[in-house]
Amino acid sequence: MNLLEVLDVDLIDLEMDVASKDEAIRALAGMLDKKGNINDLDGFIDAVYERESIGETGMGNAIAIPHGLTNCVSKASVAIGKTKAPIEWESLDDQPVRLVFLLAMPNDNLQNTHLRMLAQLAAVLAYKEHIDSLMDCKTKEEFFNLFKSYFDERVNQ
Repeated sequence: MNLLEVLDVDLIDLEMDVASKDEAIRALAGMLDKKGNINDLDGFIDAVYERESIGETGMGNAIAIPHGLTNCVSKASVAIGKTKAPIEWESLDDQPVRLVFLLAMPNDNLQNTHLRMLAQLAAVLAYKEHIDSLMDCKTKEEFFNLFKSYFDERVNQ
């Protein structure tokens, strides 16, 4: 399984009106719940915060990749949100975040899948010009197609 297999245009929100990390995580988790990809919203959010307590998920360049690995996930997925304004998030560069990728993975001992998806996401987001272009997207379809092209360029090379 790769990241493109779990990417869903319906799980992209480019107009997230949130003021905090908590609001962002809850909004994205709510999208996953509404889509039926998680079976216990509170349990999933708890798993995300458990991972957050281990170390920061702000990767720098206004990107955060929180993730939950738990039996509360019924379908591996990623919800993506771009905030209307920067929000505070513990990050490697101590800068606020605008683009959040919330990974939801079932806890089925396939940790390699989880790590592979994180690596694939990091490969796409390793280039500032990719991040800038993704930030400039006006529609979720545009974002989806651009992300897919970067994925094909950097991961499927």
